[in-house]
Amino acid sequence: MSDKPKVFPTAEQIAAANQTGAEIAQEQEQTITSGQVSGGEASAAAEMARRTQEQLRLREEALRNSEKLKEEELINQDVAGAALNPKTVVQPHVMKSPMENLKKEVRVDNSLAISELSQPQMNQPYDIIPLPSEGKLYKNKKSRVKVSFLTAADENILTSPNLLESGDFLEILLSRKVLEPELRYKDLLPGDRDAIMIWLRATGYGEMYPVTILDENDKPFDTEVDLTKLKVKQLPVEPDADGLFSFTLPVSKSTVKFKLLTIGEIDELEKLAQFLKEENNLINTEATLLLESQIVDIDGIREKSYISDFIENMRIMDSKKLKAYMADINCGIDMNITFGTPGGGSVTRFLPFTLKFFWPDFEL
Repeated sequence: MSDKPKVFPTAEQIAAANQTGAEIAQEQEQTITSGQVSGGEASAAAEMARRTQEQLRLREEALRNSEKLKEEELINQDVAGAALNPKTVVQPHVMKSPMENLKKEVRVDNSLAISELSQPQMNQPYDIIPLPSEGKLYKNKKSRVKVSFLTAADENILTSPNLLESGDFLEILLSRKVLEPELRYKDLLPGDRDAIMIWLRATGYGEMYPVTILDENDKPFDTEVDLTKLKVKQLPVEPDADGLFSFTLPVSKSTVKFKLLTIGEIDELEKLAQFLKEENNLINTEATLLLESQIVDIDGIREKSYISDFIENMRIMDSKKLKAYMADINCGIDMNITFGTPGGGSVTRFLPFTLKFFWPDFEL
C-alpha cells in the first residue's frame, strides 16, 4: 500500500460536507422566517446565510477542479509510464516468450521476401529439359519443362550469406528458374529437382565438376565429373491413372497402393518426425510415418484411421518387403559414379555435393 497522504477528499466526505452546510443554511432560514429574532439580527442572519451558501458553492467548485486536476495528473502519469515502459502485446496461445515473438516476426518477414524472390523469371531466355519422371506423376503430365538460364541476378542469391544459412537458396533458385506456374519447387519429385539442379550448374558454370574422392585405400584424390554424362534413371514401373503404384504384401496378401513423395511432402514429414522425436525421444516413429505418408489405399479402403491401424499391426515381413519395393520405385539422376583411381584401379562412389557445385571459385 502507498504511504502518501490523501490530499483529495473522497466522494463521501464531499457529500457529508454539502449536507451539513445545507442543513445549517436551512436552520438559519427557518429561524429568520419564524420571527423569533429582531430586524437587525434577521438581516445579519440573512447575510450569514447568503455567505454560507456562497462558501458552499465556492467549495464545491474547488472540489470539482481538484478532481479534474487529479484525473489529468493520473492520465499524464499513464502516458509518461507508457512512453518510458512500453508494453509488448503478446497474442495468447501463439508464442511463449518475447524472443519467440521476435523469431516469428523474422520468419514472417523472411517468408514474404522468399515469396518475392521465388517468382518465375518469365522474361529470361530458357531451354526445355526432360524430366526423369516424364511427368507421369504430375497433374499436367508434362514430360519436359521450361527452365531459364542462370543470370547475374541469380548470383546475388547464390552469394547471399543469409539465404545460404537459412537453407532456402535452392528453393528460391529453382522456383525462379522453372517457368511452369502450375509446377513449383515443392511440387517436384526429388529426382526431377536433382536433374534441374544439375542442368543449371552445367549450363551456368560449366559441365566439369571438381570433386575429391577416396580411392580403394581410402586415400583422397582430386578428379572431375562431366555432369552431362550422368545417367538418367526413369521410373521402373508404370503408375496407374492416379499416379499410384501397387504392391501385394507377401504375408497378409493385402494389396497396397502408394505414392512417391514430393519435396514439399518430404519437408513436412521431416518436421513432423522431428517434433515427435522431441516429444518422445524413446521411440523412433519415422518408419511408420513414412508408410502412413505414402500409402493411400489398402484393399480399396482409403480411410486414414484404417490405414494407420493397419500399418501399426503390419507383419514385419510385409513391412520390410514393402519398404524395399518402395525404395526401388524412384527416378532421377544416377549418383553412383565409377571413378578411375591414380593407382590404376577404380572405385564406385556416390557423387558428393560440395561448395564447388554452385561456387566453383570457392577455395576450400
